[in-house]
Amino acid sequence: MITFLIVLHVIICSLLVVAVLLQFGKGAEMGAVMGGGASQAVFSSSAKGNFMTKLTSILAISFMVNSIILTTMKSRDAKKSLFDNEAPVAAPLNSDVEAMKKKELEATSGSTTEVNNSPTTAVPAASAPAATEPNAKK
Repeated sequence: MITFLIVLHVIICSLLVVAVLLQFGKGAEMGAVMGGGASQAVFSSSAKGNFMTKLTSILAISFMVNSIILTTMKSRDAKKSLFDNEAPVAAPLNSDVEAMKKKELEATSGSTTEVNNSPTTAVPAASAPAATEPNAKK
Protein backbone atom coordinates (compact mmCIF):
# COMPACT_ATOMS: atom_id res chain seq x y z
CA MET A 1 0.00 0.00 0.00
CA ILE A 2 2.76 2.42 0.91
CA THR A 3 4.65 1.58 -2.26
CA PHE A 4 1.56 2.35 -4.35
CA LEU A 5 1.09 5.68 -2.56
CA ILE A 6 4.74 6.62 -3.09
CA VAL A 7 4.49 5.85 -6.81
CA LEU A 8 1.25 7.85 -6.99
CA HIS A 9 2.97 10.70 -5.15
CA VAL A 10 5.80 10.80 -7.70
CA ILE A 11 3.29 10.83 -10.58
CA ILE A 12 1.31 13.65 -8.98
CA CYS A 13 4.50 15.64 -8.40
CA SER A 14 5.54 15.26 -12.03
CA LEU A 15 2.10 16.27 -13.32
CA LEU A 16 2.02 19.24 -10.94
CA VAL A 17 5.37 20.49 -12.24
CA VAL A 18 4.17 20.15 -15.85
CA ALA A 19 0.88 21.90 -15.07
CA VAL A 20 2.64 24.83 -13.41
CA LEU A 21 5.07 25.19 -16.30
CA LEU A 22 2.25 25.14 -18.88
CA GLN A 23 0.24 27.88 -17.21
CA PHE A 24 -0.22 31.22 -18.88
CA GLY A 25 2.19 33.82 -17.54
CA LYS A 26 3.02 37.46 -18.09
CA GLY A 27 6.26 36.84 -19.94
CA ALA A 28 7.65 34.00 -21.98
CA GLU A 29 5.92 30.88 -20.73
CA MET A 30 5.79 27.22 -21.62
CA GLY A 31 2.09 27.51 -22.49
CA ALA A 32 2.98 28.51 -26.01
CA VAL A 33 4.53 25.09 -26.59
CA MET A 34 1.05 23.54 -26.85
CA GLY A 35 0.61 25.06 -30.28
CA GLY A 36 -1.12 28.08 -31.63
CA GLY A 37 -3.89 26.95 -33.97
CA ALA A 38 -4.35 23.24 -33.36
CA SER A 39 -5.29 23.48 -29.72
CA GLN A 40 -7.57 26.50 -29.92
CA ALA A 41 -10.68 24.49 -29.19
CA VAL A 42 -9.43 23.03 -25.88
CA PHE A 43 -7.04 25.76 -24.81
CA SER A 44 -8.61 28.99 -25.98
CA SER A 45 -7.32 32.21 -24.46
CA SER A 46 -10.04 32.34 -21.81
CA ALA A 47 -10.38 28.59 -21.27
CA LYS A 48 -6.62 27.99 -21.02
CA GLY A 49 -6.37 29.79 -17.71
CA ASN A 50 -9.47 28.18 -16.31
CA PHE A 51 -8.55 24.61 -17.31
CA MET A 52 -4.92 24.89 -16.19
CA THR A 53 -5.92 26.62 -12.95
CA LYS A 54 -8.43 23.89 -12.14
CA LEU A 55 -5.93 21.15 -13.06
CA THR A 56 -3.25 22.75 -10.90
CA SER A 57 -5.68 23.08 -7.99
CA ILE A 58 -6.77 19.46 -8.26
CA LEU A 59 -3.16 18.25 -8.45
CA ALA A 60 -2.12 20.44 -5.51
CA ILE A 61 -4.98 19.18 -3.34
CA SER A 62 -4.27 15.55 -4.24
CA PHE A 63 -0.57 16.15 -3.49
CA MET A 64 -1.39 17.49 -0.02
CA VAL A 65 -3.88 14.71 0.78
CA ASN A 66 -1.45 12.05 -0.40
CA SER A 67 1.32 13.64 1.69
CA ILE A 68 -0.86 13.54 4.81
CA ILE A 69 -1.84 9.91 4.21
CA LEU A 70 1.79 8.88 3.68
CA THR A 71 2.86 10.74 6.81
CA THR A 72 0.23 9.10 9.02
CA MET A 73 0.98 5.64 7.65
CA LYS A 74 4.72 6.01 8.18
CA SER A 75 4.30 7.52 11.65
CA ARG A 76 2.54 4.35 12.79
CA ASP A 77 5.67 2.41 11.88
CA ALA A 78 7.83 4.95 13.69
CA LYS A 79 6.34 3.98 17.07
CA LYS A 80 8.30 0.76 16.85
CA SER A 81 11.93 1.08 17.87
CA LEU A 82 14.92 -0.87 16.69
CA PHE A 83 15.92 -1.32 20.31
CA ASP A 84 12.68 -2.91 21.52
CA ASN A 85 14.11 -6.43 21.28
CA GLU A 86 17.51 -5.60 22.78
CA ALA A 87 18.77 -7.19 25.98
CA PRO A 88 18.46 -5.06 29.13
CA VAL A 89 21.35 -2.92 30.27
CA ALA A 90 23.85 -4.69 32.52
CA ALA A 91 23.98 -4.07 36.27
CA PRO A 92 26.47 -1.48 37.54
CA LEU A 93 30.06 -2.57 37.99
CA ASN A 94 31.50 -3.25 41.45
CA SER A 95 33.58 -0.07 41.31
CA ASP A 96 30.40 1.96 40.74
CA VAL A 97 28.68 0.30 43.69
CA GLU A 98 31.69 0.93 45.93
CA ALA A 99 31.81 4.59 44.91
CA MET A 100 28.12 4.98 45.76
CA LYS A 101 28.66 3.30 49.16
CA LYS A 102 31.61 5.60 49.85
CA LYS A 103 29.54 8.68 49.07
CA GLU A 104 26.72 7.42 51.31
CA LEU A 105 29.13 6.82 54.19
CA GLU A 106 30.66 10.26 53.78
CA ALA A 107 27.24 11.86 53.70
CA THR A 108 26.00 10.06 56.83
CA SER A 109 29.15 10.29 58.93
CA GLY A 110 30.30 13.70 57.80
CA SER A 111 33.92 12.59 57.66
CA THR A 112 35.99 10.98 54.98
CA THR A 113 36.47 7.40 55.96
CA GLU A 114 38.24 4.98 53.71
CA VAL A 115 36.16 2.17 52.34
CA ASN A 116 37.69 -1.16 51.53
CA ASN A 117 38.39 -1.20 47.79
CA SER A 118 38.30 -4.96 47.49
CA PRO A 119 35.44 -6.44 45.52
CA THR A 120 32.47 -7.36 47.66
CA THR A 121 31.37 -10.40 45.81
CA ALA A 122 30.15 -13.18 48.02
CA VAL A 123 31.84 -16.52 47.58
CA PRO A 124 29.41 -19.40 47.92
CA ALA A 125 30.22 -21.78 50.74
CA ALA A 126 31.45 -25.17 49.74
CA SER A 127 28.61 -27.57 50.15
CA ALA A 128 28.84 -31.27 50.64
CA PRO A 129 26.64 -33.53 48.60
CA ALA A 130 23.40 -34.45 50.24
CA ALA A 131 23.65 -37.46 52.45
CA THR A 132 21.74 -40.44 51.27
CA GLU A 133 20.32 -42.75 53.83
CA PRO A 134 19.81 -46.34 52.89
CA ASN A 135 16.21 -47.30 53.08
CA ALA A 136 16.14 -49.64 56.06
CA LYS A 137 12.43 -50.26 56.15
CA LYS A 138 10.59 -51.47 53.13
